[in-house]
Amino acid sequence: MTMPYAFFPATEEIISDEPLVIRRVVRWGDCDPAGIAYTPRFLDYVVSAHEAFISLMLGGPIHTMKAAAGVDFPIRGVEIDFRSRLPLDSQFDMAVWVGAIRSRTFDLHITARLVAAEGKRQGPVAFVARISPITIDRVSKAGVVLPQALRERLEAYAAAHPHQPEDKA
Repeated sequence: MTMPYAFFPATEEIISDEPLVIRRVVRWGDCDPAGIAYTPRFLDYVVSAHEAFISLMLGGPIHTMKAAAGVDFPIRGVEIDFRSRLPLDSQFDMAVWVGAIRSRTFDLHITARLVAAEGKRQGPVAFVARISPITIDRVSKAGVVLPQALRERLEAYAAAHPHQPEDKA
C-alpha cells in the first residue's frame, strides 16, 4: 500500500510550509519509564524544527545548502518554556515564526501544540521555544552577515506570517 498508516504515523512530517508546521510523534525512545518525553528531547524537537526551517529558507537539505553557501548556523541561544507533558504516542505540531532579524543572527519562535482528536491543531500548548542561530563562515568559524538571499527570505516569511504569541497560535 502507498497510503499512510494511521496505526503508525511518521515520526516527523511537514504538514504546512505557509507557515511551517511540523508534526511529531513521541516515540518510546523519547520517554522515561513512565512514558513521558524526557526534558532533553524537547531540545531535539526544537533543533529539528530549526533545521526544517533553514532547509525551507535555503531551498534544499540544510547541510548540503550550508556547504554550498560556505556558511554554518550554530545555535547561540535557546529558551524553552514547558507548558504540558508529552506522553508516549502523542502527536504535536510545531509552528515556526521568525522573530528579530539582526545582522548575523535571527530568532525563530516555535509553538508546539498537542494534536487533538481527528488531527486538529486545537490541543493545549505543550511548549514554546525561541532558538537563535548565528551565521558563521565554515572555514574561519568567524561570524559573518546573513547571506542576502537568506535575509530576504526571512523578511518575506516574517511579513507573510507574523509571530503569534502562544495564546493566539
